[in-house]
Amino acid sequence: MHGILLVDKPRGWTSHDVVQWVRKRLRTQTVGHGGTLDPAAEGLLVIAVGIATRLVQHATEADKSYVAHIVLGTSTTSDDLEGEPLAASPLTVHPPSRRDVDSVLTEFLGEYDQQPPIYSALKVGGVAAYRRARAGEPVTLVRRLVRVNSLRLVQYSYPDLVVSIDCGKGFYVRSFARDLGARLGTGAYLHGLVRTRVGRFSLASAWSIDALNDLLTPSSWPLIARHPDEFVAELPVLLVPERELRAWYHGAPVRCSASSLPGTTARAYAPDGNWIGLAQFDPQKRYWQPVLVHREGTGRRGKTPNADRSLLE
Repeated sequence: MHGILLVDKPRGWTSHDVVQWVRKRLRTQTVGHGGTLDPAAEGLLVIAVGIATRLVQHATEADKSYVAHIVLGTSTTSDDLEGEPLAASPLTVHPPSRRDVDSVLTEFLGEYDQQPPIYSALKVGGVAAYRRARAGEPVTLVRRLVRVNSLRLVQYSYPDLVVSIDCGKGFYVRSFARDLGARLGTGAYLHGLVRTRVGRFSLASAWSIDALNDLLTPSSWPLIARHPDEFVAELPVLLVPERELRAWYHGAPVRCSASSLPGTTARAYAPDGNWIGLAQFDPQKRYWQPVLVHREGTGRRGKTPNADRSLLE
């Protein structure tokens, strides 16, 4: 079994819980995910199965979109609903106006250095930061560069505000909530979070756990899964001629006429439309080197690279 499964992760489940659940349903261990969601968060979790796990980093590194419910007026130890409350804001009587909030939101656009939350899975001395924090140990995390593409205030009625966020990889919405509260002078914490997009994948196309509970089996997998090559759909297409297929499947370099493709990496297809992996072009030796080989017969047959790949056949 190979492919991509889009799951609408419910609140209370960890990302690992979903991976383990899919492993049990499909009776395979080769399952991973493309970007962690906190247990309190909901929304799109991209699951990779089989050879798709070799490509899942493309989802991890992709831009993502969220809808965040933030509560002003106090902060918490974990920057979200799960933590202990800290001191309440003295500005509760005169809360910031919508214009104030809109103005501060613009300060987060673009790139800036963000301080990750101490209750995170980032490693400190080989141990997850949240484990050290829960044990009462001091935790120091290095600030890191993040990028915010867009921010839109969807709804505001103090102390609650809802924000739509489009951001790059490594962005912590909990940290954003904390920093937003600090700049407004009110304090804030993340009350709820829904991830709506991961790269080209949308929450609207995801399956709920309830639906998958009835549908997800090894026999139904071809009807549910998306094709692995959707992880690299932005790459150009390389057609490997019949005479070069034997070399390709043995991992040997192949010579194709499409050496003028933009970039150095391409998704490769056999003449019958089978996706057969990824290749990198060597401009000095003028050949394509396989970097990921997908065995013939395990991909999608009889379809062109530009066809709809919502099913794995």
